[in-house]
Amino acid sequence: MGTEGGRTTESHGAVPASAATEVGGTAPWVWCGARRLPVDRADASVPPATLEPLPDLGTAVQAACAEPIGAPRLRELARGARSVVVTVPDASRPCPNEPVLLALLEELAAGVPDAAVTLAVGCGLHATTDAERREQLVGPAVTRRVEVVDAQGIESETVDLGETTLGAPVRIVRRLAQADLAVTVGVVEPHLYAGFSGGVKGVAIGCAGRETIAWTHRPAFISRPGVTVARLRGNPFQATLREIAARTPLAWAVNLVTAGGAAAAVRAGDPAVVQAVLARDAAPKWVRRCSRRYDVVVAGVPAPKSDNLYQASRAATYLGLAARPAVADGGLIVLCADLPAGAGDGPGERNFLAVLSAARSPDELLARGLRDALGPGGQRSFVLARVLQRQRLAVVGAADPGLLAPLAHLGIAAFDSVAAALAAEDARLGRRASVLAVADAMSTVVGAP
Repeated sequence: MGTEGGRTTESHGAVPASAATEVGGTAPWVWCGARRLPVDRADASVPPATLEPLPDLGTAVQAACAEPIGAPRLRELARGARSVVVTVPDASRPCPNEPVLLALLEELAAGVPDAAVTLAVGCGLHATTDAERREQLVGPAVTRRVEVVDAQGIESETVDLGETTLGAPVRIVRRLAQADLAVTVGVVEPHLYAGFSGGVKGVAIGCAGRETIAWTHRPAFISRPGVTVARLRGNPFQATLREIAARTPLAWAVNLVTAGGAAAAVRAGDPAVVQAVLARDAAPKWVRRCSRRYDVVVAGVPAPKSDNLYQASRAATYLGLAARPAVADGGLIVLCADLPAGAGDGPGERNFLAVLSAARSPDELLARGLRDALGPGGQRSFVLARVLQRQRLAVVGAADPGLLAPLAHLGIAAFDSVAAALAAEDARLGRRASVLAVADAMSTVVGAP
């Protein structure tokens, strides 16, 4: 890290190879929602990252607010503000919001009253929430103090803030765009396009309009060099998000690293700097390497990412689109996810399934995506098709296996158990398949030499 104009600047990009931890052979199990599934056949396994929970999150947030990095204290920024919007992630990215927000509101109270503060749930194009769900997300102690609303990306709720250098339309939810100050709460973890989540993403995507989300997620853009998991510097997707956020009142962030739903680290201050520091510090736990490639990788998907296929499919793309995938070409990714919500309830999730179902082959879907707009959520079908060009996908544990039947021609199958999926692969190969088990494939980046 260095300094520029009194602000700390980021100096790390892709995670260096030296940061990766060697894959071991212990704990052969994977997540499937809230359940652990044993993988007795595993030749090697990747257990979840071992991150120690903070003893008292509220106290840790207070300390982070008192010593921000790359920015003044929030109470100083808030003085004189007539309106403040604080964004929080929706249910697709679990965050222990209540203790974070209570500490954040106390910091803000030194500069503005609660009546000037609005909490916005960054839905993007995911499903919106109701009052009961919003209270579950942020906690009753928070809803008693401030108004909580959805940030919806529909046209009537957004304002036009121009275009980025690369031509991305900047459409942002009106209430946030017109606020005097915006603050974002987020979770830093590996992300296929942004490198890592957190930072400005809760505003630049979570509070963006349909046009902005569609442009930044279109196949031609997410296929650009540098758009990859675990990379911040030199990533045009991340750079575009930061340029979008720079047109808004966003000035401050509280970001966390979580493990098993509990916070393990927290930083506050400039959104980009906070994100970079947390990503750098946690990378050795998240980035793993193995000494060979495997016929099969069994990928665990914990709740709530296991709730629907749209979210759970991220695990397959993290594995299949790694620079050097741990699964062999022509191999099998076994995705363990219970999918109680099917493909998902939001417009993006529904369109994701429709685009996949309509495709005749992965190659046809990719060609269409580079030629035509795929609509909201279509980018996820596009990146999954990139995986299906090289590997096949089996889903274990789906509440409705029939959901996957229309996708069989793309190389996606459903099995009742991991054992059944492995037995089918043994039969296909005519030998015993080699197997790697990844306990949490949503927060672990695994690569081969």
